[in-house]
Amino acid sequence: MKRQPVRSTSLKAIGYDPATLTLEIEYRNGRLVRYTGASTAVYQALLTVPGKALFVEQVVEKSGYTREQVK
Repeated sequence: MKRQPVRSTSLKAIGYDPATLTLEIEYRNGRLVRYTGASTAVYQALLTVPGKALFVEQVVEKSGYTREQVK
């Protein structure tokens, strides 16, 4: 999945596959987390909010999506 670089102190890039509703978040420390079941609206919101790490913590992590630590 192609990830798009983002402006954030802790996130490096974000990718999304609408066919599988899969959201990938790459952190600056090298960690990669994959969430399955994420809507396109959540992905688009994540791209536009100023506090991306806070959005991940408060919205994505608490959404009930299947979470997989890839690396």
